[in-house]
Amino acid sequence: MLIQHSVIIKKPLETVEAYLTDISNNHIWQEDVLESGMLTNGVTGSGTRAYEVRNIMNFSVRTEWEVTDYKPGRSFSFTSTSSVAPYDGTFDLEKAENSTKVTFTFSIRNSGINALFDPFMKSIFAPRLRSNLERLVDILENG
Repeated sequence: MLIQHSVIIKKPLETVEAYLTDISNNHIWQEDVLESGMLTNGVTGSGTRAYEVRNIMNFSVRTEWEVTDYKPGRSFSFTSTSSVAPYDGTFDLEKAENSTKVTFTFSIRNSGINALFDPFMKSIFAPRLRSNLERLVDILENG
């Protein structure tokens, strides 16, 4: 299952990137994240491990993930290391005139019989991911 959404944020790329790579912000701009934090010390970069506790269909679910690729000023990718369903995500950042384009690509890697649930899961996750990106825009543009 693959979901991709893009938004334009009227802030410099450096500001958007700093906010997105600060894991402690995840529970602020993602409405279903109840708690988020780092499992490793230091600044976010390739190899950083983190966790989130999400409210998914009224259940608290903890997942852990690792930054797999970080290209400052360009992209930030991660993959699950502990989750009910394995997932990957990438934030691509592009400078636009006086703003930043953020494209978020997210996939859940279901296989076998679980793959039959992809359309159902996409119907739940796609609107949430879109809503979260719109919330990110609002937070960064309006405080």
